[in-house]
Amino acid sequence: MELLSSISSIIPRYNAFFLDLWGVVHDGTHLYPGVRETLAVIKKTGKPIIFISNAPRRASRVASVLADLGIDNSLYDHVVSSGEAGFNYLKEGNFPMGRRYYLISAEKDVGLLDGLDYQHVHDLSEADFILNLGFGTEEQTTEDFAPVLNFAVKLSLPMLCLNPDLEVIKITGERYPCAGAIAKSYVALGGKVKWFGKPHLAIYEHAYNLLDGMDKKQILAVGDSLETDIPGAKAFGVDSALITGGILKGNNIDEIKEMCFSLGLRPNYLLPKFGI
Repeated sequence: MELLSSISSIIPRYNAFFLDLWGVVHDGTHLYPGVRETLAVIKKTGKPIIFISNAPRRASRVASVLADLGIDNSLYDHVVSSGEAGFNYLKEGNFPMGRRYYLISAEKDVGLLDGLDYQHVHDLSEADFILNLGFGTEEQTTEDFAPVLNFAVKLSLPMLCLNPDLEVIKITGERYPCAGAIAKSYVALGGKVKWFGKPHLAIYEHAYNLLDGMDKKQILAVGDSLETDIPGAKAFGVDSALITGGILKGNNIDEIKEMCFSLGLRPNYLLPKFGI
């Protein structure tokens, strides 16, 4: 693991960049300092930038959020989201279990499947599967979903989880659980989960297909999670840079190195932030 103060010195080493969003580019409401300038520097080289996000929403909505934060589409090439992956999976009729779903979601994401022939039901006993997009409010905990999850296990309902992240962090340090925490609880109870997003390889394959067969050795994945970003990059066979100022900001470098070692992970670089 090479400890760097900025990404500047390694930009020339790669010809494409897979970038995480939350924890690297923004915290949901604010850009991290220097991000826009860093994207601009990379784009001047002509090298593709692809955002790979575990956001449980359509790629167009992710792009809209980026635009609101000051990242217009001239600063990147593509957005690949777990929400888009799940939407397309259901659109293509790949899920044989039925078309009635029980939704676990924040209000802002309720319309994810708008335009598809699926029915949102509010009675779990009428559902064919659970669509898990995340917590309804920032105050909820996984324990709040225990009655639903226990009943769903008895009904043998499969769950589709469109955000494998366990938690996210704000720039201010506040942490909030994500859909992955609910799915992990469901698995512990004996439930079956189909995952969309990092670290699962399908989302990397989709991003890679946008690069016209580029050698994987020429791609750098940048992320802040030892649960999703770095394991996903390792499994897909691309180099990785771990941002230590995102979800790991409460840990010092020695602690982070020990965490990597214990997980069998070895990111190529450690960076305090995505900055030049």
